[in-house]
Amino acid sequence: MIIGIGDIGNVSLKIKIIDIKTKNEINILGEASLDKIKSRGSSNFTHRVGDGPLKKEQLWIAGFEKCIKYILKWFVKNGVISSPKDIEAMGFKCILGEKNGVNILGPKILEEIEKYLSAAQVHYKPYIEAIGAFSRILGVPMVGVSESSFYWTLPEYRRISGFPWDWEKKVGIKKRGFYGPSHRYMAAMAYKLMGTENMNLITIHLGRSNSITALKNGEVVDTSMSFSPNSGLLQGTGIGDIDGTALLFVMKELRLSVDKAQDEVLNNAGLLGIAGIGTEDIREIINATDKGNERAKIALDIFVEGIRKYIGAFSTVMGSIDCIIFGGGIGENSPLIREKCLDSMDYMGIRLDLARNKDLNGQLGIISSDYSVISKAKIYIVPINEEVVVAYFTKKVVEKGRGLTPEEMIFRL
Repeated sequence: MIIGIGDIGNVSLKIKIIDIKTKNEINILGEASLDKIKSRGSSNFTHRVGDGPLKKEQLWIAGFEKCIKYILKWFVKNGVISSPKDIEAMGFKCILGEKNGVNILGPKILEEIEKYLSAAQVHYKPYIEAIGAFSRILGVPMVGVSESSFYWTLPEYRRISGFPWDWEKKVGIKKRGFYGPSHRYMAAMAYKLMGTENMNLITIHLGRSNSITALKNGEVVDTSMSFSPNSGLLQGTGIGDIDGTALLFVMKELRLSVDKAQDEVLNNAGLLGIAGIGTEDIREIINATDKGNERAKIALDIFVEGIRKYIGAFSTVMGSIDCIIFGGGIGENSPLIREKCLDSMDYMGIRLDLARNKDLNGQLGIISSDYSVISKAKIYIVPINEEVVVAYFTKKVVEKGRGLTPEEMIFRL
């Protein structure tokens, strides 16, 4: 089955065309992306056929509909597909309620996405616009894989916040978890590498957004992100965990509207806001730190400290740690961050092999020490492939002709 995977940003669009066989064997036929599609000036058009080299060019184009049509024409022209009609379904990661699994994105489901839009505007407002454009252009099933579906086993007492009880009942303020496809892929790879699901596992997604999840014997028992993707760890431009009263105090003192305050904590906070160097790119923050920039160092220290605290907390929740998986752009490609996150954790049975950590950077492999007296936990780098997860469940839904509940969503490699 040929499936398109849509990855939509606030001003960017990426489409992968995947041919998925049985047993989730996939062949990536091609991919293409455009950025700056809602601003004046040229956009970067990045593309490749199959596993060929990634090429880049610039063009002038704006708006999701025009961009989708342009990319589809490029796919046809370059032999990725013979016609847009070859695409049998489109799959997307979506923000949905905790009881959603995988759903055909009809009007009722899109209404539910809109209900929680204010909690994740940066992530999902453009999704609604783009999904509508894809539907008009292709006329095939639009399938949404709920980000939160992976966390359906979370105990209720870990979902409930300290807000007034009736807030949760009236508007649904509770922990839901995000980046489910990423953590689902890392967990499936951990089970394959370790040869069992019966273990205490921590999956760490570090990249544009950052999330940590704890799994015990194959079930999620806790996760860092709560009601919105702007919670938990320090984010690239997002605030992470904060004192809610502090936010209310700032709003009152600076006379900020809800919309203005939300814009600030979503777009100007986190690594970007603390480091003060004009970017949230962790590589640039590390470079600035090495050059003596104090704010950059503070940002780096807060980022690492947050990860270390969650590892410690989840170890307490589960009783011990058998396996740690690093994934995402930072998790896969920054030896320094991995080293800082796990430094001096011998007392927890966690020890990196520093040579492996450096040499295997960006590649699938084990980076824990073989010193068995101390190093109990196995530590791996896992390049994440969320598209496989989204394509797998999109195919399932199309074949079954119905949605899947979270309980039905079993993914193994």
